[in-house]
Amino acid sequence: MKLKPLHTLALMALLAALAACGGDSSSSSSSSDSPDDGQAMTIEGTASAPSGMVASLREPEVLRVVLNFLIKPAAAAITGLQPVNGASVELIRVDNDGNPVGEVLATTTTSTTGDYTLTLPQGVNLAGNLVVRISGPNAEMRAQVVEQAVDIDPASEFLLREFIAQGTDLEELKVNDVVKLKGRVDDFDLTAGADLTDMLEQLDAEVGDLVENQVAVINDGTGNAAAVAGAYRANAFSLGLHDSDDESSGTFATNIYTSLFTFSGGDNGTVNINLSDEESAEAMMFGATLYSAGLHYETSMEELDEDFSGTITASGILSIEGELEEEVNEENAFRYPPAVYNLQRVADRGLFFHVSKEAAVRYGVTPSGALNPQDRRGDEAFRALEVFARTPTDFTDSDLSGDFGRVYLGTELSVQGYLAVEVENNVVSFGGDGSLDIVPGNFHRLGLTGSGTNQYESGATEAETGLTVDIASNGDVLAIDGEAEDGFINEGYDFISLMNAESSTDTSFAWFDTTLMVKLPESTPAIAGKRYRLMLLSMLLEGNPAGGGMGLFASQFNTFLTLDSATQASLSGSINEVRKNTLAANLETEVDPVDETFSVDVAANGAATLTLEDDDGSNVLDGFFNQDASLGLFTLRFEPLQGDPNELGLAVLVEVPAQSNAE
Repeated sequence: MKLKPLHTLALMALLAALAACGGDSSSSSSSSDSPDDGQAMTIEGTASAPSGMVASLREPEVLRVVLNFLIKPAAAAITGLQPVNGASVELIRVDNDGNPVGEVLATTTTSTTGDYTLTLPQGVNLAGNLVVRISGPNAEMRAQVVEQAVDIDPASEFLLREFIAQGTDLEELKVNDVVKLKGRVDDFDLTAGADLTDMLEQLDAEVGDLVENQVAVINDGTGNAAAVAGAYRANAFSLGLHDSDDESSGTFATNIYTSLFTFSGGDNGTVNINLSDEESAEAMMFGATLYSAGLHYETSMEELDEDFSGTITASGILSIEGELEEEVNEENAFRYPPAVYNLQRVADRGLFFHVSKEAAVRYGVTPSGALNPQDRRGDEAFRALEVFARTPTDFTDSDLSGDFGRVYLGTELSVQGYLAVEVENNVVSFGGDGSLDIVPGNFHRLGLTGSGTNQYESGATEAETGLTVDIASNGDVLAIDGEAEDGFINEGYDFISLMNAESSTDTSFAWFDTTLMVKLPESTPAIAGKRYRLMLLSMLLEGNPAGGGMGLFASQFNTFLTLDSATQASLSGSINEVRKNTLAANLETEVDPVDETFSVDVAANGAATLTLEDDDGSNVLDGFFNQDASLGLFTLRFEPLQGDPNELGLAVLVEVPAQSNAE
């Protein structure tokens, strides 16, 4: 995992600036009684809103009321946040559902520049359930009073809604946690739509992942850092889309990273992390169209010594924070917004999975070599599936035996105007003596040609017997049947990860793939009643006359699959989508909520199929549960009602506590 950036970083439109206006503030009409320490605490801030809702939040004055009978209030023509002048600001308590509790504690009115000042009544202190609000007909914005500078705007409303959605105990919420999170959101460059609904949708798309990840950690208890200490290897498989603001060209990219980490336990759940080595490969198709695209391929190897820290929670979330950063090279400068990387631990193992959704905005460079904010050039979006596994110290061939379920994801890039994604799943049987047999399974392959047409094929994978596997004592997978491999087995000898990247000598072709394997149970695993965090990464290829569209899909952190029974599961959460209609088109991003039901079929050896049928088609997950059903590995495909599948990917299910607050 790279934290600067985590991989090649990206996301898209991190739009222009959430502005607050200054000016004279009106006097407060609240009680002037001092708090318990004898000192009156005053809060102040600015109320600002999308232009289309400003009028509805103002306190009607006599003249304005008269005019409203004659002229229908109109939304402002300028898109963006505007100060809300003449609005009534109320100080209230709210319950954990956001509903007001008790009487209004204090009131004031915003000035002509949207500013306000308000004195807290005696005995009222900063708290997560203390809120200032401005409201009007069918409109309301709130902000938690967790510091003395409290701006009321769509971002503050979005944060409060996220805490409520995740079941946070607002009264017990540490005010510093809210202050820190609000500051990280303010680091993003955003611009408002015409109304609050549009603004909240943009916030969800741009900062929702960061907020959701951070709130999940805030809501959770402290974990045991010593339990996850040790030497780890990590593999990451990343897919990316880039655009240019003028739509002159774009990029599709695939990256892989394999890294060495050391985790050591600290106090209060702190995990000290050292990154000591990293190898990577990257391929990018770039150009105006897929048909005319060029191909760039490169590899790198670095010896590093980078230290940072994370926090382990009671439910097994290892959370690592990335700060706002800028990087400049000779041609371009990149601004990377803050990020929170949440790794989910599998049961009590030294095994973690992570789906990252990273972002960058690309700028030009000034003559002095600095980022030029006036020369915005494009957006970049990357989505990655990453695994961390604690490695053994004394592996021998006899440690690897039995049947493993295998899932596979690969991409192909060609300058001949061809882009493809492939998934496979089958069983691999290890003999305990350095040998293995490959059992036939199935594959699905989806291609997109330069002319904008889809190609799809599926079938059975081939059987192979009597192959050899060479694994070092530290768990590094060195070769399979004499051919070099790059991968590892974990310390429990029940999970394997492999990665490969290759290119033709003339760089006209590149292939990337990742393989995950898990040891299978000897009898049907008990899954009824279990709850899993879904970690999904998939790729859409869709033919069209303009040359073909592409998209990346990744699950939000709090996306859960609950096994209501051994044959039915409920899915709830959100899926993050990034799309473009052609290689050169601008990126479009959105977050879609999901609340669906899967049918489930599990075999005696842990092989499973989960199927979601809806009005558009079927999502099919084919894969395997491990011995205690704490982990499931699956391929994913979407089958439209008409035509062949147009989306393929991988999905990982990690069991989490049934009654977890980390949501």
